[in-house]
Amino acid sequence: MEQLPNDLIKKTESCWLWIGSKLKGYGRWHNRQAHVVAYEMEYGPVPNGLQLDHLCRVKSCVNTAHLEPVTSRENTLRGFGPTAMHARQTHCKMGHLLSVENCLPFALTNGKRQCRLCQQKRNRAWIERVRLRL
Repeated sequence: MEQLPNDLIKKTESCWLWIGSKLKGYGRWHNRQAHVVAYEMEYGPVPNGLQLDHLCRVKSCVNTAHLEPVTSRENTLRGFGPTAMHARQTHCKMGHLLSVENCLPFALTNGKRQCRLCQQKRNRAWIERVRLRL
């Protein structure tokens, strides 16, 4: 089984930071992600269909206590990218609650949540502009 060299790991109070080569912030060891190698050394292979989530949110951390196998969807929603931020949003820009009842169906909005009240307001404004042109 592959071993990670201790001289490439800087242990802090909580995280074990990989100080060797990196790609997009993730440690690399022999063309593999260092945190995956560390996890496999401790627990065995990552279960099929799952990926490792850094609970500490530090990409270069190889502390296996900070790694959890989750689905791709769960990993994305736990993050801070646009998808995760949008999913956590509770109100639209105008302050309306983004409840199931107040969101338009995904089929009408290209898979994005959209406030029904704001859309109705935009529709009324468009109709008024069209009336004024006639």
